[in-house]
Amino acid sequence: MVDASVALKWFLPESGNSGAEGLLTAFLTGTVSLYAPDLLLIEAASALWRRSVVLKELTPAETKAIYRDLLTLPLNFQPSERLAASAFSLAIAHRHSVYDSVYTALSIEMDSEFLTADRKIVVRLGRALPFIRHISTINL
Repeated sequence: MVDASVALKWFLPESGNSGAEGLLTAFLTGTVSLYAPDLLLIEAASALWRRSVVLKELTPAETKAIYRDLLTLPLNFQPSERLAASAFSLAIAHRHSVYDSVYTALSIEMDSEFLTADRKIVVRLGRALPFIRHISTINL
């Protein structure tokens, strides 16, 4: 299970992309299956908007192209709506955002790892929820 921080590393030139790139290759060759809540599409769009409009790191055309390419990936999207109640409970219990808890709830439901490129999530939740791992720690 991946979040938007991993998905965006597939398209943005950033340091520390090797784990994300290896995961994408494994996914595209059928070695691994990747799941995500459909919330990933909204979070990715928001992050791209911020990089274009607020930070001016990318042009609007670049962000549109990245988003279009993201939409072509055959990720196994799961509806966030059915995860909302458990995500809310997790957010309250762990004092962390409901958005990140949607990913956590899906990982629990699927009994899978939650791979993220967001170190803050790993630091805040990783001890209590050891299935949350930073993308740099995976071996494929």
